[in-house]
Amino acid sequence: MKKLLLLVAFVASSFSFAQTGYVDAEFLLSKMPEVSAAETQLKNYTSNLQADITKAETNANARFQALQQEAQSEGVTDERRQEIIQMAQQLEGSLNTEKQGAELKLATKRNELMQPIYDKLNAAIEKVAKAKGFKIIVSVSSVLFAEDSVNITEAVKTEMGL
Repeated sequence: MKKLLLLVAFVASSFSFAQTGYVDAEFLLSKMPEVSAAETQLKNYTSNLQADITKAETNANARFQALQQEAQSEGVTDERRQEIIQMAQQLEGSLNTEKQGAELKLATKRNELMQPIYDKLNAAIEKVAKAKGFKIIVSVSSVLFAEDSVNITEAVKTEMGL
């Protein structure tokens, strides 16, 4: 009876393993022409955002210099210096906010461009998986298998004379 249960468990685990497959999604993505088009659009969008940020930085630097000159000029009261410091801090905060906004816009654009591509790839994976009877598909990068008997590290090390 124990042998029968063991055999059933072995067959069940083999059946479960046979229903699992893997895919190299990164390779597939690299072969999709839509990815190149999306990357080109993203590169152009990034260039435009970078130009906006560069312009904002140039304007902020000019304003910082003007504030610094005013703060160092003769006859400026301590109260006015404090106002200038606050203005400089606000300017720096505005610039940081603009940079963060650009990063958010870039992430949103990337998602907008890539999500349809991912959806297309996932639909194809699902279709093939169902047609072949797979219940689970994992990424090749997630497949881990290590058994000491297949570890060839020492043999390679010896072969290389290390």
